[in-house]
Amino acid sequence: MNRCLIAAVFIVHLAFAGAGPRFEVASITPCAPGTPAPSMEHVGIANFVSPGGRFTARATTVVFLMEWAFGIQPWQHSDGPGWISSDRFDIAAKTDHDATENEMKQMVRTLLAERFGLRAHRESKEMPAYVLSLGKNAPKLFPPKEGETHEMRFSMIPGPNEKMAAVHIDVTRYTLAQLADVFARRMDRVIVNQTGMDGEYDFQIDLRPDENHPSPVDQTLLLEALRQQIGLEVRSEKTAADYYVVDGAGKSALAN
Repeated sequence: MNRCLIAAVFIVHLAFAGAGPRFEVASITPCAPGTPAPSMEHVGIANFVSPGGRFTARATTVVFLMEWAFGIQPWQHSDGPGWISSDRFDIAAKTDHDATENEMKQMVRTLLAERFGLRAHRESKEMPAYVLSLGKNAPKLFPPKEGETHEMRFSMIPGPNEKMAAVHIDVTRYTLAQLADVFARRMDRVIVNQTGMDGEYDFQIDLRPDENHPSPVDQTLLLEALRQQIGLEVRSEKTAADYYVVDGAGKSALAN
């Protein structure tokens, strides 16, 4: 094992060992067997964070929490014990201040270690990726309006004979990194943001399926939206990305 990998293993074990910030209080309730997944989990959308330092997750899995907390995709980690993907939990937690989403992610890492016994180490793997960069013109991204919340809303645009003509997506207070996390799940690739734009933005996207691309979340339509509707450059290449190996997990601390 080389020095870089040793350092990565050490850092990640610290993150899972409870060395980071904690929730002031956290309640975890196992869901009944067969509880369905939340409707937007399959596309990676989760609105866990609420004002006032509240964190709420309904019918979530340990795996999905890990992906959210570390900002990784399903192909960026090993499987681990079967129950971390199949068992679902309701989690209600609170901080002692109005924490940001990034602060909440650090607290979820600690919760995963202390309450679910999750242990993992990080490696680096070369993976296919899409890289986002700025084009010749400014992207169609707009400053959020006062009072807006972090949200992605979907609505169907009807066509002839009441068939769906398009899916309209209204996005508020999203960073490009957050948008990349959502799109990456449908593209089976890591998406790297090299635009230099790290703020929160409002924008709109219309996905219009056709005979060649009948699914509104077809990879071709998503790439077209990034390029033509938002105005970003997108190129395909291979890049080194984080890969997490799950070393173990246990339920013994859930009652604490």
